[in-house]
Amino acid sequence: MHETVHAMIERGARVKWFCEVGHGHSGEVDLKAIARAKGGTVTLINRRPLCKIPGCPGRVYFQDLSSAWPKKLDDIGTEALFAYTEAERARLIPLGYRMVDGRWRGPETTKGPPSEESGPR
Repeated sequence: MHETVHAMIERGARVKWFCEVGHGHSGEVDLKAIARAKGGTVTLINRRPLCKIPGCPGRVYFQDLSSAWPKKLDDIGTEALFAYTEAERARLIPLGYRMVDGRWRGPETTKGPPSEESGPR
């Protein structure tokens, strides 16, 4: 059984969300607000809601920062991970996003090779 939001509140967990798209979006998770909205028995394990930033097509993952070693709140298996990755690829590539160094990069964050004109002189 996965840890519930209520259990995380009880132990004073500090949880942040991080967008999978390379814009650096992240923020603190209000566990009490989640418990009020969805109930205390909900879990954040393997959840991938849309990014909280308007206009960002990314999905977020959750990380428990309560201990010295941050823990990603995932236990997704290999097959499910491949299916999720393929679905995200099908969704983001038509929007102009590309995978660069294991992270999604948007059209405005994808850097091409430097041109000769912008190189050192």
